[in-house]
Amino acid sequence: MKRFFQKLNEPFPEPDSPIENIKGTIAIGIFIAVFLYVFQIGGFHTYPHLNAIMICINFGLITIAVTLFFDWFTSKILKINRNHSSWTLKKWIFSMFTLLMLISVANYVYYYYLAGATNNTGWKYFLMMMINTMSVGIFPVVFLGLIIQIRAITKNQEQASNLKTHLPKPISSDQSITLLSNNKNQEFKINVNDIFYMESMQNYVSVCYQKEGQPKKELLRNTIKNIETQLSDTSLIRCHRSFIVNTNLIKNVEGNAQGLRLDLIDFDEIQIPVSRKYIKILRSKIDK
Repeated sequence: MKRFFQKLNEPFPEPDSPIENIKGTIAIGIFIAVFLYVFQIGGFHTYPHLNAIMICINFGLITIAVTLFFDWFTSKILKINRNHSSWTLKKWIFSMFTLLMLISVANYVYYYYLAGATNNTGWKYFLMMMINTMSVGIFPVVFLGLIIQIRAITKNQEQASNLKTHLPKPISSDQSITLLSNNKNQEFKINVNDIFYMESMQNYVSVCYQKEGQPKKELLRNTIKNIETQLSDTSLIRCHRSFIVNTNLIKNVEGNAQGLRLDLIDFDEIQIPVSRKYIKILRSKIDK
């Protein structure tokens, strides 16, 4: 039980792209429509055949629509970052139960439309539907979350172990680079090997580097995407939507559910995240 509660507070992986998330949502909607029809849940089999099929399809479409809206609202309006280490299994389970409640409400509204104001559409029926949904959903949601988390951890730890054996030895280099800012009065010239990492901070990019053995930071008014275009033929690569790392300074690699974490030489303040979509790019850079 103690191990289970530890898992609840560990990072939880999200789909690598919106497309992958949409595909998963559509698959769930199709599953629900087929499930309702095959197992004749809700008494829809008493309707004419074509009507029963359309009703089940509509419940599937409701699930898809509510899920897509929920994802949009939480990411765009509430600004919840699901790629951050603070996004844990516990938070994912809570979000899934919130989503289940919203789907239950939407399904009840549609059922009310189908049945009309009968004795089977009152508050008692509504509360019963909510309770049943939560009771039925709790174990599958928790179990599914654990499976997703454990599989992601296992896969990423294997990749981290493999990368460790290919880490290059630090190379002394006098290569310098001039990082340009959107502010024409500002540019930052520095030796590439002095840069630990860069981090996106809204309309700015923070460059973390070493000077006289001490970590320093320079703030450039620019986007990390624009900065990335200035780094060709260097040991600096994008490893996360918010981070660029110096591959020449990587001393250790660890894996968790959301991707990899990098430890840098002579720098212990933070671990640099590597999201799953960038792991192949990182490996390719290290192999070269």
